Amino acid sequence: MKRITLTLKSLTLISALLVSTSLFSQSRASYTVSFTSVWDTETNDPVNGNSIVALPNNAHWSDLVGATHNSSTKLLEMGSLASLGVKNVAEIGDNNEISNEVQALITAGNADQYLQTSFDAFAPRTTATLTNIEVSEDFPLLSLISMIAPSPDWMIAVDGINLRDGNTWVDEIVIPLFPYDAGTDSGMFYTSPNQVTTPSFEPIFVLINEGPFNAKPIGTLTITFNQVLSVDTQSITKVSLYPNPSKGEMTIKTSSSNTLDQALVYDVLGKQVARFKNRNSNDELQMDLTNLNNGVYLVRLILKDGSQSTKKVVIN
Repeated sequence: MKRITLTLKSLTLISALLVSTSLFSQSRASYTVSFTSVWDTETNDPVNGNSIVALPNNAHWSDLVGATHNSSTKLLEMGSLASLGVKNVAEIGDNNEISNEVQALITAGNADQYLQTSFDAFAPRTTATLTNIEVSEDFPLLSLISMIAPSPDWMIAVDGINLRDGNTWVDEIVIPLFPYDAGTDSGMFYTSPNQVTTPSFEPIFVLINEGPFNAKPIGTLTITFNQVLSVDTQSITKVSLYPNPSKGEMTIKTSSSNTLDQALVYDVLGKQVARFKNRNSNDELQMDLTNLNNGVYLVRLILKDGSQSTKKVVIN
């Protein structure tokens, strides 16, 4: 395992340092991700205060949202233009479009799941925690975003934090986060009216000693490894699920020496939508998902020996 402490002043892809220890060839692990805000004025908190002007009375954060994905895609990037989804989060705390963008990445095979959680309190100093996120080694990068509210288009964000290093799951990453400007609104103050950046949007940039902020971080993101979820990938390789894509009727085939215990089906928002128990310990189990809407789903396969794997299936 590896513990990493980083100072993040740009939304660049972060790779963990090489470590000498390694795990088995695991496929999924559980992580807890927590962002703790210290957003306050220099007057109220001379040590950590990061705002040189008074905060608005309704200062708060929008939901922390994001995705786990692979290196073929990015949700946002320092020095690049914001997508419509990033713009909507940064300006008004609206997550609908970024959810659609993540869904498109999932359909294209470049993302694994959409993430969203609320903050503990409607306040500037508070915490948001994503508990027990399941991360696949095929989609080991974590990207997140939340609006600094109210504001013209200010946010905190991370892009492509890598939770893998070779065959190793990173143990802990601690990142001081700084405010960013999405480059889509030209307002200068927390409560500035809407002022669309013209003639065109500007690239995302960091707000260090810019606007109402000094050079101090606005909070800390802590990513903590919980446990490996897949025990023995050799057993998992003997599992097949077919046909895929399908119209919803599928067969799960295992070896007779290590049969399926149960299959759990989740939608892309992480909600469990079906469960199939292999009560007779047969080496084949029929799975009927024809009652579900067309789209992408995740099926967690749990074998009798406790080994687990998650497969993506498409219903059309």
